[in-house]
Amino acid sequence: MASNEMSASLNGGVAGEAAPKLTKKDLRRLGIRSIAEQAGFSFERMQAPGFTWSMLPCFEKLYPDSKKDMSEFMTYNMEFMNTEMHMATFLMGLELSMEERHTDRNLIAGIRNGLFGPLAGLGDAIFWFTVLPISAGICCSLAQDGSVLGPILYIAIWFFMAISRIWFAEAGYNVGSRLIENIGTTTKYLTEAAGILGMMVVGGLIPSYVSVAFSDDLVFGVGSTTVQSVFDNIMPNVLPLALVFLVFWLFKKKANVLAIILGIIAFGILMSFLGWM
Repeated sequence: MASNEMSASLNGGVAGEAAPKLTKKDLRRLGIRSIAEQAGFSFERMQAPGFTWSMLPCFEKLYPDSKKDMSEFMTYNMEFMNTEMHMATFLMGLELSMEERHTDRNLIAGIRNGLFGPLAGLGDAIFWFTVLPISAGICCSLAQDGSVLGPILYIAIWFFMAISRIWFAEAGYNVGSRLIENIGTTTKYLTEAAGILGMMVVGGLIPSYVSVAFSDDLVFGVGSTTVQSVFDNIMPNVLPLALVFLVFWLFKKKANVLAIILGIIAFGILMSFLGWM
């Protein structure tokens, strides 16, 4: 009977009464480990490698002997993600809380993809647009006056900011626990909604990370209408979107990843040589 309940929860249900396995010590370790998240940065997947690596010890504790669970965990977490670092730790805690309660992984992946964009805006506003300039301004002023307190205070502030990730991990874990308790029978609808939101966020990132445009020197005949302006009038950023869909279609056709990368590089070199892009 217990086996059937576990199977049901993994396939879309929520086992809200599952006994917690992660302790405060595990969450502290997660917070400290996440400080090195950016060391695993990848231009293909951005923060995903470091994000996944930070959570591995906790996930291995939840599923110590299951290669299938580890494979699924690695698969959805190694997808593209990019957010503010403190918010990433919050998201880690939230994910692990949901994993601990055997939440449907489609829902977890949807929430992950849907939240990393909005959380990035929140984290940047707090830490990089508020704490950083204020702390730097105060400490630089002290240093200009010849006080050694300036650099010491700056290091102390950002050491505290780094250690604060422990609290973000705990906060995310607690939010995830309450979220699971309130999901109830709406899991199916939340999974679909989270998936749609996640796809919208990733789709909105296309013009930010993919750049494809014809040269301004490429015009129709002897007129002044550029080829790029024609595409822009059809739909702004239609070329980056078309490239993404082409690559996606090639993936669906099981094309070799290395061949796709080399093809894009060769195409870019050729277009640049011809002066078309």
